[in-house]
Amino acid sequence: MPHLPGYRSPEERDAVATRLAERAHGEVVSLGDSVEGRRLLAVRLPAARPEAPRVLCAANLHGLEYAGTHVALAFLEAAADGRLAPLRERAEVWVAPSLNPDGYARTWEHGGEGGLAALRTNARGVDLNRNFPLPLGARPSRLPGAGALRPGAATYRGPTPFSEPETRAIEALLGRASFHAVVSLHGTLGAVIPARVLDRDSFVAYRALWRAFADAQRVRYVLLHSRALDVFTGELEDHAHHHHRAWAACVEVYPLWVDVLDRFLARSSFWRFNPRRPDAWAANDVPALAAFFLAALSRPRPGREG
Repeated sequence: MPHLPGYRSPEERDAVATRLAERAHGEVVSLGDSVEGRRLLAVRLPAARPEAPRVLCAANLHGLEYAGTHVALAFLEAAADGRLAPLRERAEVWVAPSLNPDGYARTWEHGGEGGLAALRTNARGVDLNRNFPLPLGARPSRLPGAGALRPGAATYRGPTPFSEPETRAIEALLGRASFHAVVSLHGTLGAVIPARVLDRDSFVAYRALWRAFADAQRVRYVLLHSRALDVFTGELEDHAHHHHRAWAACVEVYPLWVDVLDRFLARSSFWRFNPRRPDAWAANDVPALAAFFLAALSRPRPGREG
């Protein structure tokens, strides 16, 4: 019996990614190793033409958020089946199913049982999605969830930006691949959260990218984006936009209003963050991811002051 019905073990996750890479005529790339020595795996799918721009679909910065990994693998399967042909005509596609393999493995081993801080973070207790540097001139926020200074907190940002091997590996990939667009898959708000931007042009552009995403969904996700209310927290999408000039967003799989009673009664943190029927949300989100990337590719990359 699987520990978490409907989801893949760490070994199954990597085996599926490898098989799909072969079917899609791509290659498996090692980005580096986690704290506990697990491989950070990505799949590179070459474009139909040389010198094409690159896009990245990444998932699982938070160990217990398996729904993102499930959608990322479904996105890779769609590429292997030819359903992403328009995107592959225009871009080299990268898929990284698990950027926190230690947290994923710990969640699997514990059957999803445990506190949020134990399952969300990497093996050193760092929230990897708070471990990226802030844009130049930005200061850390003390708002709840924006990143904690205290070790043991679920959003502990670590001693310094890039203190963790996982975030250093991601940064190395961002630097050498120079992605045109990046999506980081999470759970569980049913929302698109673009990079925080202060200029009007980028703000308006992100609203258009969200519309392209939402219009391709059966169940539309909301847009969470504000120049006034948002803060910089050391998240991947902010770093990708401001430091690497990529159109970047966090996508929170699985709307908060779905299965409310089931979540409330769930005994484990895992089932509060992940749907019981992940295939339905993969079917909902894969076309939207392709639409987001295609819409981003129709725009010039954001400027450095984005």
